[in-house]
Amino acid sequence: MTNHYLRNAVPDHIAGVISACEGIQNNLVLLNGPIGCKTYYTFSGVDSLIRRSNLWTLGDELRLEDAMDDRLLRSQFCIGSPRIPATNLRYSDYIFGTAEQLHRALNDLFSERSYDLFTVIQTPGTSLLGEALEPELDAISKEFGIPHLFIESPGLSENSMIGYDEATVRLMELLCDKPCTNKKASKIPSINLFGFDAHEKFPEGGLKEITKLLKLCGISVHVAAGMNCPITDFRTIAQADANIILCPERCKKTAEYLRSHFPIPVYETGGMPIGFDLTEEFVRGISSLLGTNCEPALDYIEESRSRAFYFIAHNMGNKGFPKDLRYAAEGEPSVLRGYVDYLSGYLGIKPKVIHPLYLQCHTENLIQEKLHELHCEDALEQDIASVNNVILLAGANTIVELNTYSDNIFGIETANPGSGYIHVIPKTYIGCTGALYLLEQILNGTKLLRAWN
Repeated sequence: MTNHYLRNAVPDHIAGVISACEGIQNNLVLLNGPIGCKTYYTFSGVDSLIRRSNLWTLGDELRLEDAMDDRLLRSQFCIGSPRIPATNLRYSDYIFGTAEQLHRALNDLFSERSYDLFTVIQTPGTSLLGEALEPELDAISKEFGIPHLFIESPGLSENSMIGYDEATVRLMELLCDKPCTNKKASKIPSINLFGFDAHEKFPEGGLKEITKLLKLCGISVHVAAGMNCPITDFRTIAQADANIILCPERCKKTAEYLRSHFPIPVYETGGMPIGFDLTEEFVRGISSLLGTNCEPALDYIEESRSRAFYFIAHNMGNKGFPKDLRYAAEGEPSVLRGYVDYLSGYLGIKPKVIHPLYLQCHTENLIQEKLHELHCEDALEQDIASVNNVILLAGANTIVELNTYSDNIFGIETANPGSGYIHVIPKTYIGCTGALYLLEQILNGTKLLRAWN
């Protein structure tokens, strides 16, 4: 059966490439194509990080003359937003070549501010021209003293997870130093994190929670790839004691590259640590790998469990959640695995529909095994658009669409795009903080739903 397109559409390969490249601090990401190609990626992408820019100076006052001026915003390469400029190709460029306009765009952008790296991504039209732009880009790199990455042929039929994964490997090939054979031993073990994306839901709060858990285990975070990482830190990936893979959909080729190029262990978690049980498994596994004491982290998890129990008992009494309460969830399989483990395995709520996305990544076995363990395999066979009387975990598009069909749904935004709600305080669905935040929303949603007498 052919699935409904709108309920299976995910960001494309170029969106993932852009996200991975923007994960390097002070990296200029430029699309080589007409200005229309820029519009979608500029305004549809949700950047969830606060980035420190050299264009703004915060002192006793905000000095506006140091900010990006209107000239650049009005330039032919930015058109109202400095994020992800494009070379603004015209008809003649497709006949005589794009190199001249590409050089003109880079000259203009480099005149406004300094960069540590620049990335040029071919759009669908320019990738078909087959131009040899590498010599031109090499000359520009030499002229300005800035390294570059050229994405010549994006996988246009593939999703953003694959694009992110492939771009991360290309960045490591370009930037990372060779492993040092006589690395000095450190008193505090350090790890690299792979799997975060600055354009996902709540990455800042997620990284903060993971860092806190690891610190309690006596482990420091050396590099968090994709999280506005300084290029100087990214180069030193080989200096860490282990590489931790948090998102298998986004890190398949990344994990293979790390294993083959760096003499340090790679630990795959199977997904983000969502809920208390997976968080405990996460800290125990990494502590065992690096030989540290995880008891302080386990005490923190136990304290969070106690807080959760208090609010469940206080609001639901001895009976717990209503027996006919159900939930539906949509997302990548490794994330769904976490939600099912927490909501069904810990809170005892049965799933009505589980709708995995990004199936090109071939990780659906993660959610299939978890549902089989809980005897809930039939949840994969239902259409998420037909649900009613459920708590719905999904992006805002799915929540809004299902509210047009159903009259009794409580939506929890677990993915982007969002509804426009402004989150000032960092939040997360990861670790203990995430488990408590998700429980807070489920308790309130349960009171609002009319699914039982």
